Amino acid sequence: MEIKHLPDGLNENPQLIKEAVKVWSQFVAWSWTEFLAFRDKDTPDEVKAEQERKLKEFFIKIHQDQARSSYAINSYEDQDQKPDAYAASITIKKLLMGKNNEINELTGVTLTLQEVYNKLTGQNPDIFSDETFMQQFHLEIVTDRFSGEVRDISEPEKNEIIEVIRNIQKEDLKYVEGVEYISYLAYPPCPIFGKTTVTETRLNQWIQNLDQNDQPTADYLPPSAYMPISLS
Repeated sequence: MEIKHLPDGLNENPQLIKEAVKVWSQFVAWSWTEFLAFRDKDTPDEVKAEQERKLKEFFIKIHQDQARSSYAINSYEDQDQKPDAYAASITIKKLLMGKNNEINELTGVTLTLQEVYNKLTGQNPDIFSDETFMQQFHLEIVTDRFSGEVRDISEPEKNEIIEVIRNIQKEDLKYVEGVEYISYLAYPPCPIFGKTTVTETRLNQWIQNLDQNDQPTADYLPPSAYMPISLS
């Protein structure tokens, strides 16, 4: 069995990586469900709930767009897809970092993923708010597996991304000039609910950072092998 290791530069702070694994898994689980943090039965906020719904729809769409373009590049050597793939990667990075104001499709949506996560779990996803950390990664979405990976980016790969972004949206060069790694984020289809995969109840508990007894969990690994793990 092939054993995948993190690049040397990411081994210095394993707790940071564990946090990223957990938050990413919970965001994907949130996107798989109809669950809305701001439609909580005790403290509903319909205005924010509607923004959360739009945020979730965009989350799903932009990850699918990036995965589709990347697949065409990697499988068919379709070079024409590179501008779309690289632009989508930057948009995902902005979305995770809470920079809605830099995403045209989210005009009028002021609610950020960070606020949704805080409402769901009572915690802040500090890892994705950390610009120093996030600027290290170029993101590619993979949909055919539940485990992602990360590797060093080569100079030719980085230079190509920079050149493409310079030609299509120069103002976003700041999101690629500091890239050191390519992170393949696992965003598979939601499995059919069941005891051998994951139940809907367990999925909703994970979204809210709860264990099977509805108690806060410190575990960074999702409760099922059929839920995504990335940066691993």
